[in-house]
Amino acid sequence: TEAERNALKEHVYPKLRDFCRENYGIEFQVVDLYWGVDPEEWDSPELQRLRMKLLEECLKTSAGPCFVGLVGEKYGSIRVPGEVESAEFEMILDAAVEAGLDTHILEEWYCRDENSVPPAYYLKPKAQMLKNYQNSMESSSAAKTKNDKAWRNVSEEIKRIFRTAVLQLQEKGTMKSAQAKKFLCSALEDELDFALGKQTPAFLRKCVCYIRKISNFDRFAKLPDMGRYMDIVVSGDRVMRNQEAYERLLKVRDEFIPTVVAASNLRVYSSVTHCDMKSGYSQEVESHYVEGLCKQFYEDMVDIIQATVQQNFDTESDPLYDEILQHLSLCKSYAALYEFKTESLDYIQEYLLPSKGSRMSPLVVYGGPCTGKTLLLSEVAKQV
Repeated sequence: TEAERNALKEHVYPKLRDFCRENYGIEFQVVDLYWGVDPEEWDSPELQRLRMKLLEECLKTSAGPCFVGLVGEKYGSIRVPGEVESAEFEMILDAAVEAGLDTHILEEWYCRDENSVPPAYYLKPKAQMLKNYQNSMESSSAAKTKNDKAWRNVSEEIKRIFRTAVLQLQEKGTMKSAQAKKFLCSALEDELDFALGKQTPAFLRKCVCYIRKISNFDRFAKLPDMGRYMDIVVSGDRVMRNQEAYERLLKVRDEFIPTVVAASNLRVYSSVTHCDMKSGYSQEVESHYVEGLCKQFYEDMVDIIQATVQQNFDTESDPLYDEILQHLSLCKSYAALYEFKTESLDYIQEYLLPSKGSRMSPLVVYGGPCTGKTLLLSEVAKQV
């Protein structure tokens, strides 16, 4: 949740940066696949591909910890497919028609690419399909709200058609479970499967997974909290837990992860917090959990760093050169993932523009840990 991410960013990451600099002369860098991304964009196929690429880079290049999973009571929704092989797409299209669904939206939003091998259908860009679509960082709040609503309606309808057709094909035996999974799983399951299910035991020693279970949550949670912490469905005036999503969560949390643990040295911590009839899921309960998570997170990161980093730095190197490379890598990741809009960009642009007299004063970008200095300069580099 946002509370966990904010607490780690404010209280733990700065301490870990100091620890790494003081003891090893290296940078502790964090790439959060969801930080700073509008929830309306989480279904974006472009961001899905980018998240998997960043995850792969972390697994390959990190000298220390390379993956941390935070699993709660929320599984997430299925994704909008960005690319579907031609044979699969046409099979799904036929199944949707057979099920009596209107497939006009699929035919409108997907185009066939004969140059890909094998041929495939690709989701068209939103900028091409939505009238007056603008980048969310450049549009007015009213235009952004309108665009978000339009995309939400389109994406929900696309997901509904894919889900219905794929389940029908799976039931008939035309599509096997492994093939159907990529259309029915959430980003959470996909990312955990990639990071934990397809790596060697040596990699898994550098990974950690924290699981939070909330007892009685679906019975006593207050309505505003339900959508924050679990998958919900609305039926009339009733708000209920999405049982299909919950069953998939249980398979990931209570079957897949324990199977990985049994075959490796993966660190997994599971905690149970409580939701009661009187106060629901209180701020006090969540704060206590987050405080414990921060403490355990710091201890685990230090332990993994001490166990793995030194073996990667046995040869002599130039500390300044290493630091420059580390910042360059992080800047490239941020520039690819985020669109950054702030008044500071205008100041830097004014500084960089040619002036009549020669400049004698340097440009200084100053701020505390995790305040966005690297993100700001990566956006400057991208625009320049």
